[in-house]
Amino acid sequence: MTLKVRIIALAAAILSLACGAGASPPGPDARALAYGAAVKKLDGGRLESLPTGAMYFRVIHFVQPAAYTINSTQHNPGFVFVESGLHQLQFKGQPPLELASGEAKFIQSVTHSHLNPGTEPCSWYFIALWPGSTRSQPLVDRIASLVFESADLVPGLRQGPYSQVLREVTLRREGHSEAHEFGGMSVFFVLQGSLTVRSTQGRAVDIVAGSGAFYPPNVAIQEVNAATGETIYLVLLTTAVGKEFEIPASRPPGG
Repeated sequence: MTLKVRIIALAAAILSLACGAGASPPGPDARALAYGAAVKKLDGGRLESLPTGAMYFRVIHFVQPAAYTINSTQHNPGFVFVESGLHQLQFKGQPPLELASGEAKFIQSVTHSHLNPGTEPCSWYFIALWPGSTRSQPLVDRIASLVFESADLVPGLRQGPYSQVLREVTLRREGHSEAHEFGGMSVFFVLQGSLTVRSTQGRAVDIVAGSGAFYPPNVAIQEVNAATGETIYLVLLTTAVGKEFEIPASRPPGG
């Protein structure tokens, strides 16, 4: 082997080692699969500021008949999540946006309409952070039902922009999440099965289908499937821009 070939071979070996050392670790989804969990990001958005005064999270459920339209005026930004059926969002001056079962969309505070373009009822949810003054106001439509609302959030939250992400998590039978902390506020809402959330905030909380729970930032959490089959749930994360989104917890929280 000539000196030139040896140099090229040695450079290739060094490059290979360097690439291997710098390779990114498996992402959260890959790690989650090892515990029997599948994590799917549905959509994300940005809040330029939090509501002033008291505020809280709530989840509103709609079972919308075929060809039925809901006209909505401006309200706080949030997520539409379609559980089953077809859903069409209509914004003035824009083409309609159609969402199928399992899809979600973050919408800002703009006037819009919700239409069911299908032939079967559409089951969907609206999940958002609301000012406390809306607790006493009627819901947007007669088919709307309130399925979860948190207590008022603690005062003194950092002002400024926040990012919001909506996830769907599926836990296999006996599956669980990693132990972790969210840098922001988290809302859990169970669609199917039942979930036990262990945390350093207190005793474990059991959440059945159609109900939810709220956790403040920087609380160690672990979600465990409490059903005999799959458990599917949504997680809404609201994190101050620039703050750590999610970090592993040093140890699983006690039950």
